[in-house]
Amino acid sequence: MFCYQAYKVNIYSDFSLPELLKGGSGEDVYIQKGKVKPPILETTSIQRQGIEVLFGGSTQEAYLRWQGIATLLAKDGTTLIVDPDSDNIEPQLLNLYILSEALGIILYQRGLFLLHASAIKIGEQVVIFAGPPGAGKSTTAAAFAQCGYTVLADDMVAISLDNAGKVMVYPAFPQIKIWPSAVKGLGYNPSSLPPLFSGSRKRVIRQKENFPVEPFPLAHIFFLEDGANLKFTKMAKNEAFFSLARFFPLPSDLLQGTALERHFQQCVQLTGKVDIWKVENPKNFEALKKLVRWVERELGEDTAKDKVFCSIS
Repeated sequence: MFCYQAYKVNIYSDFSLPELLKGGSGEDVYIQKGKVKPPILETTSIQRQGIEVLFGGSTQEAYLRWQGIATLLAKDGTTLIVDPDSDNIEPQLLNLYILSEALGIILYQRGLFLLHASAIKIGEQVVIFAGPPGAGKSTTAAAFAQCGYTVLADDMVAISLDNAGKVMVYPAFPQIKIWPSAVKGLGYNPSSLPPLFSGSRKRVIRQKENFPVEPFPLAHIFFLEDGANLKFTKMAKNEAFFSLARFFPLPSDLLQGTALERHFQQCVQLTGKVDIWKVENPKNFEALKKLVRWVERELGEDTAKDKVFCSIS
């Protein structure tokens, strides 16, 4: 058995998960290999590697099925049972599915608010970049990493909101997935970045050294959308609410009854606690430099100005 940590939980696993940090303190989650017999499953709008996930069950006993990969059962925020379709599935590929929506459901069962987004630690604060697929979340995160900042989460951000009003972001694990065009545009050496899995075009940036395990306060949320020119606009609370509700990264069938109420309440809390922005993003690398510098100035952080990528003429 292997022991890891992510999202401030200790994870015991029957599977080797080298993407994660080695074990630490915190409450426990067990990822075990076993047989899963799901109920009737329904289609969803979520795809990974071109495969649509099927979903069934309830909030506390949720089933996911990726055809040709595995069936998974997330129970009570403590147990994730993985039933691979074959013993010959490449471990890196299987891990991609274990550490995405499946682990996300475990976190959701533990009461965390989840957002389809990337999170970057700047100083002692965190900023989040959310948006639809292709909006540039991972490329933006990689740009901040190139400037020396720590990317706490690349695909799914976990946020806690306590009764005292604190909004904290939990570090996931040190992995950023980027396309070859971003590798080239950001100046990374392609030969130094491994593929996400065998045959994948995506490359992976892993910066495990000094990766934090404790949560940090959330300062800003930025929603990325296409635009002709880089522009930041602070969102009204009602607009921010609908954007937060929209980018839930798990099957929408989880949001029913009291679960939907809780989700909406958390969205309302967030709109009152942090600044939420719309970013019109032309998605070119010059604009990306300016985006990094704007966020640095907004947070009073200027530690990266002497670095080549971050310097703005």
